[in-house]
Amino acid sequence: MGDGSKRAAESSARREQRELAEYLADHDGVITRSAALGLGLSSSAIGRLVEAKLWIALGGGAYLSATHTFTDEARLRAATGATGGAVDGAAAAWWHGIAQSPPDSISLTVPRSHRRAPKVPYDLEVHRRDLLPADLDVVRGLSVTAAPLTALESAAVGGSALLDRSLQEGIVTVDGLAAATKRNAGRHGMAEARRLLAVIVGDAESEAERLFQTMLELHHLTGWRAQFPFGVYSIDFAFPAQRLAIEVDGWAFHRTPDRAMNDARKQNRLVLAGWRVLRFGWHQLDGDGEAVMTDVITAVNAIAA
Repeated sequence: MGDGSKRAAESSARREQRELAEYLADHDGVITRSAALGLGLSSSAIGRLVEAKLWIALGGGAYLSATHTFTDEARLRAATGATGGAVDGAAAAWWHGIAQSPPDSISLTVPRSHRRAPKVPYDLEVHRRDLLPADLDVVRGLSVTAAPLTALESAAVGGSALLDRSLQEGIVTVDGLAAATKRNAGRHGMAEARRLLAVIVGDAESEAERLFQTMLELHHLTGWRAQFPFGVYSIDFAFPAQRLAIEVDGWAFHRTPDRAMNDARKQNRLVLAGWRVLRFGWHQLDGDGEAVMTDVITAVNAIAA
């Protein structure tokens, strides 16, 4: 080989090494066999890297570079690489920023016709279902269920606060949620999704007040008044004899900064006037109503005593 050819070969090798390093950095240290072949590595080269323990086999043709830690991000990339599926559920919610922490186990969606999932050294649940393209996305290089479907499915399991958070932070829109609900009518969890969507498009605060009033009546509490006048304000629910004020909020994404400031002023004036204030949101009322009523009854009895 002449000097020119040798230099060209060395330059090509350095370029391939640089591209490989960049790929691993961009993918949390995870690479699939097909991606490695696409970057110019041969099957024998991959085998040597594994044999030398420079790459760690993760099952299904996915590998982790030994210079990287097997993080939660790497775990998701390995799962999609091994199965060709799209991360869904709680893991997808975390990837989209809807949930604040990753789940212990991963679930993902593969088409019904897909081959059997390979064995992998981590918890993996595979859902076989055919999703429309609008319900799939690629986010930061990872195949996931699209944000609207992810938010709806996560809320059905993890509570409506996840859906509120996704709306508040602009991860999803009401129109996007409505479209995803329509596309996936009949799927598991969609009945709950439709119920929550009805609350979202309606008046969530009024619905929260109706829900709280129903709870008061079911627990046979007396001595309370709704929309009790207090200066220029109205207290949502008041126990005047005990000077106990209860404020009920709707969904956070409905609250404007001006509304939040006005609510804070009202609460401060109540406290300065000698009232005790309890505040509950729609998610608490809907998801943990008994705990809410325990707090209310405890407060009423404590003040009465």
